[in-house]
Amino acid sequence: MSGEVDYLLKIVCADIADYDRIYRKLIRSAKLSDVSSSFAMEQIKYTTALPL
Repeated sequence: MSGEVDYLLKIVCADIADYDRIYRKLIRSAKLSDVSSSFAMEQIKYTTALPL
């Protein structure tokens, strides 16, 4: 990764309430200057295997 992003967390949550619980715990336990989130509405592909 390069640019303004220092870390990327991929989190699987049951729902938005679950995400909110995780997010609140994260911002309480670490000194963060900025947090942004993106959400996937559905899963298209679950593998990272490359065809050989």
